[in-house]
Amino acid sequence: MGPGEFWGFVAVILAIVVLFFAGVYFQVAYDLFLILLVALIITLFFVGFVKKYTQFERGIIFRLGRFNRVAGPGWAIVIPFFEQEYKRVDVRVRMMDVQSDEAFTADDIRLSLSGTIYYQIKDPEKATLQIDNYGQGLNTLIQSIVRNTVAGMTMRQVFGSIDKLNDIMADAIRHATYQWGIDVPMVQIRTVSPPQEVVQAMIQPEISANLLQAQRFKADAQKIVMEAIGEGGKALDDRSVMYLYLQALKQMGESSSSKIVLPMQFFQGLGGMAGGLAGLSTTAIASLGGQQNVQNVIDSIKQKITEAAKT
Repeated sequence: MGPGEFWGFVAVILAIVVLFFAGVYFQVAYDLFLILLVALIITLFFVGFVKKYTQFERGIIFRLGRFNRVAGPGWAIVIPFFEQEYKRVDVRVRMMDVQSDEAFTADDIRLSLSGTIYYQIKDPEKATLQIDNYGQGLNTLIQSIVRNTVAGMTMRQVFGSIDKLNDIMADAIRHATYQWGIDVPMVQIRTVSPPQEVVQAMIQPEISANLLQAQRFKADAQKIVMEAIGEGGKALDDRSVMYLYLQALKQMGESSSSKIVLPMQFFQGLGGMAGGLAGLSTTAIASLGGQQNVQNVIDSIKQKITEAAKT
């Protein structure tokens, strides 16, 4: 019985006592006195003896300091002073977010996992008597099971079988929480994140292949431009060489039925040259014989590219 209910109970008792003495002293009509007395007794009964529990609530009732029963749903009678409603338990399926930053795989890769578990109290008595705080206990248990489960799998196995990992964890958690009266119907791992250095190591082979391809592209461009220009090409820097070569490819693509598309990795592999491909420097134009001769040079490069493609 809570403080509010206790004082309400005391108030009803006092009202009955006052009504009784008022009826004796003032000689109130017997019928009216009887009606008021019955109304107060009914009010006393509902205030002090009756507890209401919704469909998803259960009440833990202690009698004289010991567990007696689980009450609800609906109305339940709790005898004041002899019995106590210790707590109310929500028996709906509930969610708990899980975050584990220290899970090491069998191949010694540290993973960070986050997800959600769904749990439901099946036995309110056990959930109250067998563990002090089932929410905190459940969270601690999950952290341990996540580490133990991931430790038995390699990183590739974890990423390749998330559904299997969910099932394994759900079975392990359910087996441990059965003694607490808690069921875990489902575990969902949302994200699995390896360290940044591991991600970089995984994509490094692809980056290296792209850079190698870009370097080969650059070498072919320099060879063809030098063959097309001859001795005048020795005065050109790398930016000017790449500009002429790309202009030749662009014009060849525009004059044919198909376009020549260069991946972005090519430009990344050219280092800092991308910023200088917008045009030729004054020195480069002079070495090519002036602005009016630039298109002739590009036409020569286009011819060399065509010849190289035929061989």
